Amino acid sequence: MKYLIKHRKESIISLGVFVTVLLVIFWSIWSIIQGTFDYKNLITVAAAIFEILGWYYNMPTSEENCEATGEMRAKKAEKNGTVEGEYFYSDDDELDLVEGEVEDDSIQ
Repeated sequence: MKYLIKHRKESIISLGVFVTVLLVIFWSIWSIIQGTFDYKNLITVAAAIFEILGWYYNMPTSEENCEATGEMRAKKAEKNGTVEGEYFYSDDDELDLVEGEVEDDSIQ
């Protein structure tokens, strides 16, 4: 939750999702009260459920989650051969070394 408070873009997206879902719920309840609930309401409720699930599974809600998502996307890009830039997720300095080269911190 702290992550959403600190990051404006994610907060606005989350607010939009929840406002949309609340509107769908109120519209559906109103339709039931009026006796006009039909297939349009049913489709809209199903879409709202998918919207919530999409938000839940795709919205980073913490710094750790955001880093893990970035790492996963970088690994997928590497697997597909569409990598641009450096491999930021690796803590292994050996990736920078050419085979047979020895890292020497004493020379600087």
